Amino acid sequence: MNIFLNRRLRKVTKLLFSRKTCFLIVFLSIFLVSFVSTGGLTTEIARLPPKPEKPEIIAIAPPHKLKLTTEIPIVQFVDNTVPRQWLYANSSSKFREFKPLPDDKLVTESLPDFTDAINLNAFAKEQQGDTSIFYTVFAFEQPQLLRVCYGLTGSNITAQMIVAKKAVNHGTLIRVKPGLYPIEIKVNHAQPKEVARLATRLTQVSEAEIESVYQWRLSRWQETMRMSQENDEKLLASVEFDPKTILGQEGFFRVGQSVNGKWWFIDPDGKAFYHKGSTGLNAGKSGGRRANLPPVAKGTAKKWVGYLKTWGFNAMGAWTTPEFFDQNMPFTEIIETFYEKPWLKTKFPDVWDSQWSDNIDAKSKKLCQPLKNNKMLLGYFLDNERGFMQIIGHNEKIIANAPIYQSDKIRTKKKSELPEEPLLNTQGIGLLQFSLAQPEDVPAAKKAWEFVLQRHKSFAGLSQAWQIDIDSPDSLKNLTAQRKLLISPIYLQDQHDFVKLWVERYYQVVREKIHKYDPNHLLLGTRWGGTPGPAVLEAEQKWADVVSQNNYRANFYERFDDLYQEVQLPILNGEISTWSGHFRYIRNPIEPPGGYDQATRRMLRAEEALDRIFSHPGVLGYTKYRWHGGNSLFWQNKPNRKVVNPLKWANSRAVSIATYWDRPTVKTTVPLNGQIFITLQGGRVRVEKLNPAQEGDPTSFKLKGEELIIGMVCRQGVWDQEVYGDKVRGRVVESQKEDGMIQLKLKLKDKLDLDPTSQGDGEYNLYLTRNDTKLEGTFQGLYQNYPVAGRVVGYVHRPVATVKY
Repeated sequence: MNIFLNRRLRKVTKLLFSRKTCFLIVFLSIFLVSFVSTGGLTTEIARLPPKPEKPEIIAIAPPHKLKLTTEIPIVQFVDNTVPRQWLYANSSSKFREFKPLPDDKLVTESLPDFTDAINLNAFAKEQQGDTSIFYTVFAFEQPQLLRVCYGLTGSNITAQMIVAKKAVNHGTLIRVKPGLYPIEIKVNHAQPKEVARLATRLTQVSEAEIESVYQWRLSRWQETMRMSQENDEKLLASVEFDPKTILGQEGFFRVGQSVNGKWWFIDPDGKAFYHKGSTGLNAGKSGGRRANLPPVAKGTAKKWVGYLKTWGFNAMGAWTTPEFFDQNMPFTEIIETFYEKPWLKTKFPDVWDSQWSDNIDAKSKKLCQPLKNNKMLLGYFLDNERGFMQIIGHNEKIIANAPIYQSDKIRTKKKSELPEEPLLNTQGIGLLQFSLAQPEDVPAAKKAWEFVLQRHKSFAGLSQAWQIDIDSPDSLKNLTAQRKLLISPIYLQDQHDFVKLWVERYYQVVREKIHKYDPNHLLLGTRWGGTPGPAVLEAEQKWADVVSQNNYRANFYERFDDLYQEVQLPILNGEISTWSGHFRYIRNPIEPPGGYDQATRRMLRAEEALDRIFSHPGVLGYTKYRWHGGNSLFWQNKPNRKVVNPLKWANSRAVSIATYWDRPTVKTTVPLNGQIFITLQGGRVRVEKLNPAQEGDPTSFKLKGEELIIGMVCRQGVWDQEVYGDKVRGRVVESQKEDGMIQLKLKLKDKLDLDPTSQGDGEYNLYLTRNDTKLEGTFQGLYQNYPVAGRVVGYVHRPVATVKY
């Protein structure tokens, strides 16, 4: 027995130490280590989006037995038409108690599709209970392939539809046979907060339409897969810089333009760097350092940064606390200059006060000196979403029919989950008037009076210029106390120049103090909320290395392009949330009948917004709001996969897209095809009345130029006549292409909602050039008889022309 065991042992030993076995053991060991370190196969698979599946088509047969009475309506099916014949009742009613829907409960030309709709507001007021049931019967004479449309309008209502005893969701594809189909829709309308409508219908679609949209989605997935396999390091190393454009100190993070004109961060080793960041790496509360947060444990900090790197992020944004600064990941610091006293009003600093300058000096020494030699620091934000009391903002002008107007409304902030800063200019007062009305010993008041009297020589000269009586500083104080605000043309020019002087002083002091203690790092701007007015931008572009702006809208590219055209400096997104209402509630210019459900809309808009911003020549990167704290969608003691996965997939595409568009303009002979979304910057005008300050004075007006977003369809170079939009209808009057220039003449009706006073007519001439899938150019025209002109930005939303699916 012992001899036999010894022989077996020798054989096993020989086998264990054979070359094949050793190789197998090493291979399995590597596999297991990889498996454990990535969290298992499921984690690795989740690293990239799942392959899109072909949409399911549900076959529904007509019921064998259908009880019909003379009261039950039978509606002949008409494509995409809301039936006007319904029975209805509340949820507690028995079927025999259903009543025919009267015509006065129907609304014609209802939004969003300008079709018939049931007025749910009327039911919410008249009925007991929160639920109504509507019932009708569709008659089909031939087989049909259909898309289900609930046609719900309103944010506080839900519905469930049943077709021949089969529950179907909005957007579901169904196939029906000839016959009679009972349609029941149950609506929970509670107390609608706004206009609530129900426009239930079925829309014909074709197999070709379904296949073309599926192939488009499949191609986008394939592009993501391809991009995820590309070597980002190699792509970034290929970027060639124009040395004349580089800003910053060598050996630290800098910015510069490539030879093709695209702006990039340049890392300390001299390579291009594309910023993919997250704000708020801290112990869990908004408010920056003012929240006095305890430090995050070192082990936790390391784990969190590890998560970010795994998901493709490479930077940490504002509201990140110092314990993360040594985690080998680029980061930014925010000084919060507006929180240094002395203040003129709610956390608004007096930049002419030497004490403010001294306080900025002390703060810069405390925050910047320790980071002077830190290679991971990108630069310093000055502050967050602050303003400088501008009267005229971006794309605004005032028609002053009197020298003053009466401010009778106090602006307030809407509730938001975002850490908004104090609203400084609640009455719309100009910075110059505000400063002049301060006590005379306040440095800002001294500077303001010095400024105006140097220009206008005396109170008499000032009175003549501003068209009001001023005989002493008390005159301005009294006017201001009565909320009578100055708007005469010369005052507006003085206000513009004083704001510019103020902002230059602000930047001069802050830049000087920061660079006194840290001459090595960039100034990243003031993290604007909206786009500031011209006076602020004229000053900022002289002093900042980078302009920064936050964004919570899906038209990410267009908003940043609008800013870029003003400053021609690199732009860093300070924060964005793809879960804001703008991504879920505001429709694309073209959506299928009844629109997308909110989840689908948010997914499509978020993906498109990020992919497009990666392609902008002036944008250095984006920053997700936010990592931790409160009700953060990103992180609630564990990763929120619904939020994380789309960002992870976008990060895998970012460098590929950014480097792809770092190239000269591409002229293509391939005809334009698909849905084209176009934004006219300043294409519509919002008119605000400025009430007369004195009896007999005429009314003055503030005109605000706003973006107009439309959708169009081009089929192999030929434009469809219809123009689409959210509350917009229009048509193409003329179209032609000459020497590569696309010229379009459009007529539109805008803001078609229940308030006829807000509606507007527009006529526009567009002049566009094409760069691959992008369109850029100019427009001019009339909106409500006001002349409008500006920049046009367009792109191929999808290379599929159908508007029904």
